[in-house]
Amino acid sequence: MTIAAVLLATSMVAIVVRPEVDLTEPALTVVSPRLVGGDPIILAESDTDPTNEQSNNDPSDNDPSEYDDGRGEGDADEPGTAAPDPFDYEFLDEFPNFPEGKVFGVQTRRGLDNEFDKFASSSGRLPNLIQVTAGWESDEYQPWFTERIANRGAMPMISWEPWDSARESTVEQRRSEQPKYSLSNIIGGEFDDYIDSWANNLAEWGEPVAMRFAHEMNGFWYPWAEGRNGNAEGQYVDAWRYVHDRFTDAGADNVIWVWSPNVTYQGSTPIAPLYPGDDYVDWIGTVGYFGHGTEIPTAYPTFDQLFGNTLDQLAEISSKPVLVTETGATERGGFKADWIEHMMEEFASSDRILGFIWFDVDKETDWRITSSPEAAEAFRAAAADPRWAPAGPILQVESN
Repeated sequence: MTIAAVLLATSMVAIVVRPEVDLTEPALTVVSPRLVGGDPIILAESDTDPTNEQSNNDPSDNDPSEYDDGRGEGDADEPGTAAPDPFDYEFLDEFPNFPEGKVFGVQTRRGLDNEFDKFASSSGRLPNLIQVTAGWESDEYQPWFTERIANRGAMPMISWEPWDSARESTVEQRRSEQPKYSLSNIIGGEFDDYIDSWANNLAEWGEPVAMRFAHEMNGFWYPWAEGRNGNAEGQYVDAWRYVHDRFTDAGADNVIWVWSPNVTYQGSTPIAPLYPGDDYVDWIGTVGYFGHGTEIPTAYPTFDQLFGNTLDQLAEISSKPVLVTETGATERGGFKADWIEHMMEEFASSDRILGFIWFDVDKETDWRITSSPEAAEAFRAAAADPRWAPAGPILQVESN
């Protein structure tokens, strides 16, 4: 379990917990009858109810024999359908400034293909960016990971977290206490082999991939927060630059570095001293949710109330583009559908925002777009807006 955000929703500060996604588990084989680009998705009969959620406990989700990357290297007796050689990843070069629209992204619980298909079916649109989480303690780079997402027509984004989520404390103020993952240990070279493994593998892949490293650094709930876990002032920037430089030395110029603080709140660490500098950052992100307080909300926060102060501060730091790297809403209070309608319009129209990544997970509350028929309908209507950029071409893969 991972604390992901401290939110300022109306007058309440709320803590949001987000799960770790296991990248060691193979994904389902992609079998996509879906249309390419931003066209409406053709739904099978079983998909027509957007609130119909199937179980995530299908054993085939975890069966390595079910995975094939579709590039002709599956089982010799039952080969996959090879992609064109080379497969066209040129659509990735359009990030972060789409010529045709904005980022329409998603993060699911486990980063599995059936989860992505459910989101696409429910929303009526293919995501053009997919984010998954990798923790330093347990997640080695998996070559199929970036290709699997890119083969779905989406930019891969890795939320790269230097800690051990399995050792997370259940006491909120102690969640960041992991001395092994102090910033001084990162700067001191304790994780060089691990960092270099990711850098070399991503450099070898060679296609654009976004890396959201050590996010929400202005909170207190991660081991990389300054003032926590023995970390001193200035060490966050030093650690960021240290990791970035090792990627540069490895030739991983294809990595897009995403610096993503939480939305500011009373008592949060000032974000300006935490910024590594324009030479070390490609995109700026921020994280903000509606609702996880102890009280039932009586109204929803507007875009300006939730993001305005943070965006003002970010504009003073840099002119880099801003992406909302996590967002979602609770059903508590009955405002979710209205909030979706309001927020999606703001994401689509604001010249301060590149787009968004929806956190489509049923966790401490049901953040999914299918948490109610009203929420599903509101999100699907907003997803039909032509201002979202279409996804790239999809690699069609037949089941073995």
